[in-house]
Amino acid sequence: MVWKRLGMPEAPASAELRRDFGEAYARAVAALEPRLSYRRYEISSVAEGAVTLAGGTSLAGADVASLAAGAEALVIMAATVGGEVEAAAAAYEASGETFKMTVADAAGSVAAEELMAALHRRVREEAERAGEAVTKRISPGYGDFELASQPAVLELAGGADLGIRLTENFMMVPRKSVTAIAAVGKK
Repeated sequence: MVWKRLGMPEAPASAELRRDFGEAYARAVAALEPRLSYRRYEISSVAEGAVTLAGGTSLAGADVASLAAGAEALVIMAATVGGEVEAAAAAYEASGETFKMTVADAAGSVAAEELMAALHRRVREEAERAGEAVTKRISPGYGDFELASQPAVLELAGGADLGIRLTENFMMVPRKSVTAIAAVGKK
């Protein structure tokens, strides 16, 4: 997946390129520190442009409201692969090894997304066992689900317990982190 993400050709690459890729990929994988968290919140109300959860937190956006229409709850999720993979990419960058830096960075991005996909599958499987259905997931920054919602989403998901924090521009640190919401309701 990392090879494809980088747009590398399917045809066999040179031995040197394969070696450099393999080395950077192995270092990145060894640096991964996957952690995840998710919590379920009952929905108090769904308005045209917002969802209010039990406890009073509101998440704004027509996309959020559409996702939650007819649902009973939202599952708020956070996943990170930690900051060590970023450190590996930074070390390659500092030594002028741009290709290896790019591989390590891509490996971290793919791993974070795959971790969130696995978490979403787990939530879906748990819901199915309870006779419920789970929607697709969306993240702050998707459609009109404003990135400014990130602090609330991160807090509701328990992201601080995973070591995730936000910059003043709502970017997550470690960067290889993902938050998302999905709606849950009866089948």
